[in-house]
This record gives sequence, structure tokens and C-alpha cells, in this order.
Amino acid sequence: MVKTKITVSVEKQVLDNAKLALLKKRRTLSAYIENSLRSLSTSEILNDICKELNLDCRYISGEDVEKDRPDLTGRVYSETEVRELRDERDLRLS
Repeated sequence: MVKTKITVSVEKQVLDNAKLALLKKRRTLSAYIENSLRSLSTSEILNDICKELNLDCRYISGEDVEKDRPDLTGRVYSETEVRELRDERDLRLS
């Protein structure tokens, strides 16, 4: 695959923070940007497919998943209650 150089202008502090974060993850800025752009392209393709098929496709973030989880701390649930919770979750996600 042919690589192409690009020029991007960002605030120095933003760039420094990004480089530091990526260094900790042993990733390069170039690889991160390329993956982000690839992800954006894939996202647009999937959105177009959803529209064409009249599907309700939306992104569910990790925060959304955490927020929608029932609080199970301090209570012991029966197998039936767990099954009901799972069925309810499946209905929300489908």
C-alpha cells in the first residue's frame, strides 16, 4: 500500500499530550491517525448501509453500556432473575 504524507495543524499541547499517551501504549502517531481515518471511513460505510436497509444503527459507547447495567452489588439473584435481566438487555440491544 502506498503511503501519503499529510500536513495537519494542531495546538502544540494537544500534540504533546497525544504523543505521550501513544508512547505509553507503544503506538505511533501515524498509525493512530491512519487507524482513526480508516475507522471513520468504515463508520460512514456502515451508516450508509443502515440507512439503505432502514435499520436503527447507533453507536453505543462503553459509558452507555456501563450506565445501562443494573446494579447487582449486594444482592444475590436467582437464575430466573438473571435470565430475565439478560432477556431485557437483549431486547434493548436488538
